[in-house]
Amino acid sequence: MRRSTRLSCLPDSELLARFEKLCVEQYNALDRQEYAAFNRRYDRIQAIEDELKSRPGDQRRILLQLFGHPNMQVRLTAARATLAVDYLAARREIQEIAASKWGPQCGDAGMTLINLDNGIYRPT
Repeated sequence: MRRSTRLSCLPDSELLARFEKLCVEQYNALDRQEYAAFNRRYDRIQAIEDELKSRPGDQRRILLQLFGHPNMQVRLTAARATLAVDYLAARREIQEIAASKWGPQCGDAGMTLINLDNGIYRPT
C-alpha cells in the first residue's frame, strides 16, 4: 500500500521514466536468465500501470511515447499496457515486434496477438 501511495504523488513524467527503467531492467534480467529479478519488476511495472489508469482520463496513454523505443521489452510492455486506450496503435506496435524476430519478445508479442484474436485476452 505504501508504494501505491508514493506513486500517487509522482507526476506522469516520473512514472513514465520509472516504467521505462523497470522495463530495461526486466530486459537485462531476462537476458541473464534471472527470472526472479524479471518477475519482481513485473509487479512494480503493474503498479505504475494501475496508477496511470486511475488518473483522470486514463493516463496510460503517456506510454505511447515509448513506441519505437530501442529496447524491445520497453516497446512490448508499453504496447500491452496501452491496448485499452489506443487499441489500433498498440496492436500495430505488437505486430511489429512479432515480425521483428527479436526473441524472446517476438514470441511474447505473437502470443499476445493470438490471445487477442481468440478473445482470451481482453484489454481493460
